[in-house]
Amino acid sequence: MAAALDLLIDQDALLAAERLLERALRFLPALLAQFPHAGRDFIARNPASDKVSMAVEHLHALLGDDIELREYLLDDYLALYAIRHETVTLLTLRHHRQSGFALVT
Repeated sequence: MAAALDLLIDQDALLAAERLLERALRFLPALLAQFPHAGRDFIARNPASDKVSMAVEHLHALLGDDIELREYLLDDYLALYAIRHETVTLLTLRHHRQSGFALVT
């Protein structure tokens, strides 16, 4: 999310950055708490490339093998999140102009 905010701030779009924070910190968690499957299946929408496979393996190592990866379109942003049992974890948020998700730290 920091990269998406930096992009907005660099473009002197402070109001848009504030709106993103409000949507990402209030709206999205409330929505996903009530409707965790609101987003699309991440694996089904992404090709089985080496990069995606490595990122998914990394997430399984961190969060467990029984996670479901989903993505939600939030205005001009894509939120990647994981569902494990009753827990929803927001993994990353990026602007649609940014390439890929930064999953591996």
